[in-house]
Amino acid sequence: MKKIKLLLLLLLPLTVMANLTIKNTPVPGGVAVVDFYTNHSNPKAFYSQVPVYIQHLNDTHWQALIGIPLLAKTGDKQLTIKDFSTRQITFKVGEHAYQEQHITLSGKNKKYVNPNLSHMDRIKQERPILSKARKTFSDASIQESAFIRPVSGVTTSPFGFKRFYNGQARRPHTGLDYAGETGANIKASASGKVIISDEFFFNGNTVFIDHGQGLISVYIHLNKRLVEAGQIVKQGDTIGTIGQTGRATGPHLHFGIYLNQTVINPNLLINNEI
Repeated sequence: MKKIKLLLLLLLPLTVMANLTIKNTPVPGGVAVVDFYTNHSNPKAFYSQVPVYIQHLNDTHWQALIGIPLLAKTGDKQLTIKDFSTRQITFKVGEHAYQEQHITLSGKNKKYVNPNLSHMDRIKQERPILSKARKTFSDASIQESAFIRPVSGVTTSPFGFKRFYNGQARRPHTGLDYAGETGANIKASASGKVIISDEFFFNGNTVFIDHGQGLISVYIHLNKRLVEAGQIVKQGDTIGTIGQTGRATGPHLHFGIYLNQTVINPNLLINNEI
């Protein structure tokens, strides 16, 4: 009997996977939580032909977590399920209004509003690197049921604000800005694998962490990067320090989350934030 128990222990996975606890928020920048049922052991789900995060709740009950683009139009949308056949489930995206934010950049920071030719060359070279990272889709699964705050500072710029730099409209704010002192530690919001640790024109020092199935966290404007690409990190590990590199008017952390290549409000995955 003892030998059988020992064998069963050895066969258990080294890491325990968890299901994310998340509220259904089918609005631009939110997450549509769609339940579906199947006897298939490995179903797949797609939104706009992009694979989405799915989790097995129990028996035949599965759930798809769909990131809704900030610029998505309201109305009926289609989730495609592929198991023993291909079928579609309709869900509805509603309205959500975001406020405006006006930022003034002066002196040497004006280059982040109207980059010169050499800056544009660099930006063009960096775009495919960042795009490839955002499109990462691995078979890994999250080990936690919720993310944690990467820093303890107050939120100085919420998610989704319509931004204007020196009066010029730019894309909406794709994450949360947390206040902090230069050099303060930044923690991994969830366990995963580092897919980028590098320095970019707009982002400055940047870290991307893959949490599996297209779920990716992003840490921007760091003073120092303390992890390398390919490194496995656990939730709460220090991955860098707060800074103001790239397009930043002061020391802070820009924290973002991608789901099916789409930015979503990070607070949706952090307990007690919404």
